[in-house]
Amino acid sequence: MIQTALFTWVQGADFYRDVHQAAVERLPRGDGQTWLDVGSGPGLVARLAAQRGYQTIGLDYDAPMIQAAKRLAKRQGLSIEFKVGDVFNLPAEAADVVSAASLLAVLADKVRGLQALWGSVRPGGVLLIIEPTERMTSENANQLIKNGLGGKRIKGLQMWATARQGNTIASALYDTLGVPLEFTPLLSGLVGVWVIRKSK
Repeated sequence: MIQTALFTWVQGADFYRDVHQAAVERLPRGDGQTWLDVGSGPGLVARLAAQRGYQTIGLDYDAPMIQAAKRLAKRQGLSIEFKVGDVFNLPAEAADVVSAASLLAVLADKVRGLQALWGSVRPGGVLLIIEPTERMTSENANQLIKNGLGGKRIKGLQMWATARQGNTIASALYDTLGVPLEFTPLLSGLVGVWVIRKSK
């Protein structure tokens, strides 16, 4: 329960919401298309996707996280299906958009995790990855705050940087898919967004 409360608190930070909203907005508005958010935690990305017109499913291995996600979605009047599951048991070609935020870096087998996410994308669909980059360090986070980054729960950035320092994804991981990708740096490069499109 402590972990759920902490993740919910961080997801409520202005900087965190802004980064994930910018990432979701890299994709066009949904027209009833299916969006599967894997490792959804308290459901921020799933809620942002639903607000953009996607039929959204949030998946997390942690049952308390799923309960928190359901409560937050209900509070916002959003119809999202949240269920317990994990990245290594995804159905094949399950969604038009598959997303994972801050997931790959914590997996022991990152290549297998990426392949599982990719396998769940339908032909013509998109894989959206949101991860801290190697620039996500305590020093860089503190400098960004010192330079004027403000907003609600700004200390969450320091916590995120401390937790992820030295535990980020090398860009070469995405090359294992063998397809072109689009990369966008956010939050002064502390976070990266990878958009990877599957051919039809």
